[in-house]
Amino acid sequence: MTRMDPLNTTSRADSRREPLLSLRLVVLVLGIWILLGTFLGIQNYLNASSSGSPLTLAAALDRSIRRYLLYAVLTFPCLWLCRRYSFTSRRWLVPLLAHLMGVGSFMVLYAGLRLGIGPAVVNAETGASLPVSWETAVALIRSNLFEQFWMYSSIVTAILSIQHFQQLRRRELREADLRRQMAEYELQVLKLQLHPHFLFNTLNGIATLMLRDTVTAREMLLRLGDLLRIALARSRDNEVPLRDELEFVKVYMELEQMRFGDRLRVSLGIASDTLEARVPNMLIQPLVENAIQYGIAQTRSGGTLELTTGIRDGNLCVRIVNDGPAQAVGPQPIKGTGLGLGNARLRLEQLYGDAYQLHISGRAEGGAELRLVIPFRRSDGRGAASP
Repeated sequence: MTRMDPLNTTSRADSRREPLLSLRLVVLVLGIWILLGTFLGIQNYLNASSSGSPLTLAAALDRSIRRYLLYAVLTFPCLWLCRRYSFTSRRWLVPLLAHLMGVGSFMVLYAGLRLGIGPAVVNAETGASLPVSWETAVALIRSNLFEQFWMYSSIVTAILSIQHFQQLRRRELREADLRRQMAEYELQVLKLQLHPHFLFNTLNGIATLMLRDTVTAREMLLRLGDLLRIALARSRDNEVPLRDELEFVKVYMELEQMRFGDRLRVSLGIASDTLEARVPNMLIQPLVENAIQYGIAQTRSGGTLELTTGIRDGNLCVRIVNDGPAQAVGPQPIKGTGLGLGNARLRLEQLYGDAYQLHISGRAEGGAELRLVIPFRRSDGRGAASP
């Protein structure tokens, strides 16, 4: 079986597109000059009518369009010259010399085309057509020096302007793609930090439990295998449905309940209309872990972990409440509360910019309340929904 080289496939695709792009360019150039020739023909017709020298509209259009078709033909050498000798901040002398020679060649080519296939060259005094000769060509160049210089300058300026715009556009696309790749790389690094973090914490809990309850410790190892399977299966995803994220969180809380026993009680209040919301992968688990570690684990009697979700003002709201030691009531600083929260904050900034909220508040009855608010986007293919 022959293997296909993706580079060759891309090259063949580009080669098939080139004739189509060239045809589009030819049609565009001809269309522009025909349009300009049409405007000139109408202007000549109106001028002739007002001056008492009537000229039919068809004759005026024929003369002006045929003349501007010569400029359409001459546009393509100008295109080649602009591509071959493009101006840059470090390279301008050689292109300048090339265009100085180009304007002379433009005048000569115009005269040749005008004598060969263009509108007839007539004597201004007698109105008779002039013969095709070197003298006629020189006279034609001399009498149209300013017009040809102006035409060449206009064509080249338009081409260079379009080229400059295209270069800026390509640079913006490259920079946007680079920023996207860097953001994805940073997200992957942040997610990779979470894997050993919760793994080591869970293994430490299993090691502690192994000394007094080997059966439960063995069950925890089996559940840890399920947890790692889920984590690895979604390791490449930046966002997942809340339904899948909760599956991971529930397995983790089962592990913690095996570890803490009756000291950890869990209360879930998951709104059904939030299950298809897109959430950052492995974001809620470290928030739950933080609530257990710094809240419930700090008291001998344990406590209740409450996890609720809802939709408000077009945003997904996640609320995590834990019992724990009494602390200052009101908003608490996020910095310095462990890898989980710091990592979560960085990932939220990467994904949502300023369009998120992550607050921790102390409770008068003890413990803390964490509130996460992110834009609500559906992951079931029906797009964003209004609450």
